[in-house]
Amino acid sequence: MSVEDNQKRIQDSLRLGHYAQNPHEAAEDRAILAGEFSWICGQLEEILKRKPAIWNTMRKDVKSDTACERAWQQTSDGLDEEGLRLRLKSCEKMMQGLGTLIRMATEEAKNNL
Repeated sequence: MSVEDNQKRIQDSLRLGHYAQNPHEAAEDRAILAGEFSWICGQLEEILKRKPAIWNTMRKDVKSDTACERAWQQTSDGLDEEGLRLRLKSCEKMMQGLGTLIRMATEEAKNNL
């Protein structure tokens, strides 16, 4: 399953409340998201390694840093950079939500002992 497919499935499950009765699935999906977060960070790292050289070349053709940044954002790497940052934020929020559900299930289990 692709990163996007996993994120969509987990997002839908969170949104629809499917984890309420299954904290084990929440924990498994949280681990999947952690792995995907790491993979996305690696992809972003590759873009950020290339960015300075490309950005400096582009800077020669524009009047300001702001104009250069706007031009960068229109490149394939610039679009990918923004998309990866948004996916990281999404992963982070889903991991937080799953963590909350896992903590709630843990507390409930402790209270039932």
